[in-house]
Amino acid sequence: MRVQRPELTHQVVLTDAGRSARFAVCELVLRQGSFAADVALARAAGVGGIAVTADAVETVGVHEARRILDAEDVLVSSYMGAGIILQGDGGRQSLDETARHLEVAAKLGAPAALVVTGGLGGLDPRSADAICREWLAGAAALAAGCGIRVMLEPIHPLMRQLSFVHTLAHGLALVEGIDSAGIVLDVGHVWWEHGLDELVRDNIQAIVSVQLTNVDSAALAQFRYERSPLPSGDVPVATLVRLLESSGYRGWYEEEVLVRSRRDQRLAMLRASREWFEAI
Repeated sequence: MRVQRPELTHQVVLTDAGRSARFAVCELVLRQGSFAADVALARAAGVGGIAVTADAVETVGVHEARRILDAEDVLVSSYMGAGIILQGDGGRQSLDETARHLEVAAKLGAPAALVVTGGLGGLDPRSADAICREWLAGAAALAAGCGIRVMLEPIHPLMRQLSFVHTLAHGLALVEGIDSAGIVLDVGHVWWEHGLDELVRDNIQAIVSVQLTNVDSAALAQFRYERSPLPSGDVPVATLVRLLESSGYRGWYEEEVLVRSRRDQRLAMLRASREWFEAI
């Protein structure tokens, strides 16, 4: 499978040499109690971008969120929360609601907005695929009108309530041929997939954003999914980053090491992730 995509129109540019130009953090990692505190922590950790959550932005409003980001000189690497396609009642998310989220993402300067399929519910897989492709085509057209992309995230099968798309191959098939649609590659969700290296190399333009985490080996042995710091766990994070770079990926890497931690520990943990990433 090979999905052709146009070159990204949003370039990752950062003039502050004291911060990582392509290493970002998902806001859910930070959890400092307010949007302003989350952005300040990202800046303090030397991180150049933040994947903002829809809920956090709506709490303060898009204009205040943009003011906070500009004051800290932190870019938005992506907008998380543009939609869950399949709803529990058998319906699908309204594209009017999605359009509102995409407009907010564009105002914040995000290059793309994340969506997931949701679980199958009572649908058979073929019908769910057809519904999601139709929805993604509509959402992508709206995204193009805002100058951004919509991106689908495949999710590990242990979290099938969030998505019925568990592989990069399946995600690529759903966005194939849809302009302004692409994929979020979370290495902690798809590292186990057969033929992953070839899929990455052949479809690099479809990969809009990359999320970095590792997965705890002991937890997996007990059929539990728990994340772990980037250098430790089952996921060959460094190898996958090198593969992405050699294949021509030039977008953001978003740290998403969601582990139990005290609020006052998260700055040091994020700095450690950034330093490890820069070392490879």
